[in-house]
Amino acid sequence: MSSTVSSSIDLNAEGKATGYLIIGDSTNNSGWASFSVPIIKIKNGAGPTVLVLAGNHGDEYEGQFAAATLAHELKDSDVRGRIIIIPCLSQEASKAGTRLWPTGINFNRSFPGEENGAVSDKLAHYLSTELFPMSDVVMDIHSGGRGMYFIPCSHMVWAKDKIQRVKMAESMMAWNTSHHLIFPEQPGTDPASLLPGEAERQGKTLFTTELGGSGIATFETTQLAKDGLKNALRTCGVIGGVPKSRVQIGLSAPIFLDMRGPNAYHSATHTGLYENIVGLGKAVKKDEVIGLIHEMDHPNTDIVEIIAKQDGIIGVMRGFPRVKPGDVVAVIGKPFSSIDEIQDIFS
Repeated sequence: MSSTVSSSIDLNAEGKATGYLIIGDSTNNSGWASFSVPIIKIKNGAGPTVLVLAGNHGDEYEGQFAAATLAHELKDSDVRGRIIIIPCLSQEASKAGTRLWPTGINFNRSFPGEENGAVSDKLAHYLSTELFPMSDVVMDIHSGGRGMYFIPCSHMVWAKDKIQRVKMAESMMAWNTSHHLIFPEQPGTDPASLLPGEAERQGKTLFTTELGGSGIATFETTQLAKDGLKNALRTCGVIGGVPKSRVQIGLSAPIFLDMRGPNAYHSATHTGLYENIVGLGKAVKKDEVIGLIHEMDHPNTDIVEIIAKQDGIIGVMRGFPRVKPGDVVAVIGKPFSSIDEIQDIFS
């Protein structure tokens, strides 16, 4: 049990309750302080426990809207088991409109946390040691943040364990997005430091999304977050109703984009303003120009072309135009019609 984080509500009690995770803090202005993160619990009888998380990055808003709306709308009688909701994990980042906390911490890379560390470390430790162990399912709702814009999607990392891979694929498809993206482990990042990585390590059923980006939330992407969340909860059996696939609700079959190839990621080579000249979801050919970097200080400087390194579909494009060398500006995936088609080729 954590000695530095506590919940103001009983997460095991029947019924609906709202409160806070109280995190011990110490600041320049208050040596003895606390930091509060809103939390909502709805419990009704036997059933799975589902942990719904949003605002992992502060400038990703669709999940925050969906989680907050769910917390307001759900009644005890709607639930079969327990749902625990944290509408915004990174409160300070969300208020500042930034991806990172004011301390410079990327919360999604803080796991498994540290009980006696900074506030973000304590919160990550509490999730890792208390909330994840009591949960059967973890839903971590993301968008692209200011820097990137994703074709609105649910996604997964290609797990080495085939049983885990099947579970993750089923969860991914339950969100009913038009596209499902298959990613490698994040380059240059210890996968164990990520929130989804820790949840997966603990064997939890995991739902993850990237519902747009550029630091904005449109009506369409917010509605997708809300509808997808409810269908995912029905899939888990924690709320009533029959889950339905995209085809069953009259939409086109989803497209699967495999982003794991060595030539999928494209980065800026120069400093300047990046111009997307191929839209999301558009097919491109190898050696096609997909973007331009403008060096705005000197009009006689040549425009730099970013060239597609493989055939495929633009699944991710740059959201914030200002770039420097090394910033990812596009990710191109190879399209497939089903997860089985990918497994037949790459398993």
